[in-house]
Amino acid sequence: MTVTMMKTMALAALCLSTVAAGAGSRVSNIPSEPDKSGKYIIYLHGSAEETEGATDKYQAAVEAIAQGSAIVLSEVRGETDPGTYALKLKQQVDSLVSKGVPPEHITIGGYSKGAVIALAAAGAIRNPKVNYVLLAGCSKFLNEKYGVDPTKAVGRILSIYDVADDKFGSCDGIIRATDGLFFKEAKLESGKGHQVFRIPKKKFIKLWRDLLIDWAGA
Repeated sequence: MTVTMMKTMALAALCLSTVAAGAGSRVSNIPSEPDKSGKYIIYLHGSAEETEGATDKYQAAVEAIAQGSAIVLSEVRGETDPGTYALKLKQQVDSLVSKGVPPEHITIGGYSKGAVIALAAAGAIRNPKVNYVLLAGCSKFLNEKYGVDPTKAVGRILSIYDVADDKFGSCDGIIRATDGLFFKEAKLESGKGHQVFRIPKKKFIKLWRDLLIDWAGA
């Protein structure tokens, strides 16, 4: 194992186990005895961390989310197929629900590829009470490139995108209202495009973080 790999693993462990400086906390696994009255946010990073590990930008995002009252579950994954990882998320959600956590207390949020995975999870979990937040998650190539069919999504979905994003834009016309789906969208005008969700500065983090926390009820 190289020194670089060891440093990456250490950063990942720190990012996943540290208790944030707010009421919320950060964990890497489903608690064996979860707080049934607590709120849970599962956060999924973009594709950069699949090869770079726990970057400072990823850590800043998770720390910001954990400043709320929710328990934040997040891990640094390797290169991932969205459909396959969605099944893992289904197991995590099923585990929380089976242990008494109401599905409406669970939110899956992600950025870019993480948002694509969250959308795939909405199609796998198919619980209308589970919450989802897509940070730059919609593209007309969702099915073609990632194998994700947005028409299968069920749940409470909030899409947040920046008007200057030339990669992922509005979900309008991509995610359609169906039985078991409640959809809402928020448009940002930061001028930073796709990268606005990765800028580790409070003024940019606040643009999307407050919307995510509010959607999660945390």
